[in-house]
Amino acid sequence: MKIITDLMTPINQWLDTLEQRERYIVLAGTICLAIILFYLIIWEPITSRHEQQQLNYNSQRQLYNWMKNASLEIRSLNSTSGSNTSRFRNQSIASLADRSAITSGVKPFIEKIDQSKKGVKIKLKSANFDSIISWLTDLENKYAIIISKIKVEEAKEKGAVDALITLERSS
Repeated sequence: MKIITDLMTPINQWLDTLEQRERYIVLAGTICLAIILFYLIIWEPITSRHEQQQLNYNSQRQLYNWMKNASLEIRSLNSTSGSNTSRFRNQSIASLADRSAITSGVKPFIEKIDQSKKGVKIKLKSANFDSIISWLTDLENKYAIIISKIKVEEAKEKGAVDALITLERSS
C-alpha cells in the first residue's frame, strides 16, 4: 500500500497544479484510456479466442458425428458383405466366375477355364480391358474371390487384351 501512495504523491501534486476544469478532463481521459486498454489487452483477446475455440469445437463435433455415422455404415456394410460372401462359400469358383462373367459381358471372351485344387485358371482372348477390370472387381466384392496371378498382354485390337488369370478365394 505504501508503494501505491508513493507513486500517487507526484501525480496528486501535479493534479493540484491544474485548474478544476483541467483536472476533470485529465481524469475523464484517464478513465477512457483505462477502459480502452482493458478492452484491447484483456476483453477482446479473450472473446476472440473464445469464438475461435467455439468454431473449432463445432467443426470437431461435426467431424465426430460424420465419423460415427460412417463407422455405423461401414459396420452394416461389412456385416451384409460378410453374409453375402459366406452364402457363396459352397459354390465353386468356376461357376461363380462364369456367372459373374455373363453379367459383366466378359463371357464371350473366355477361351478356357481350368479348375484346380487351389483355384481356377481362366484364359481370355481379345477381351476389353475395362470389362475385365470390372469383372474382377465384381468377383472380389460379391464373392470374395481374388486374383492370385495375372498375365496380361496387348491383343491386336485396340483396347483389347489377352489375359491368363488365376483366381482363389480370399482367406
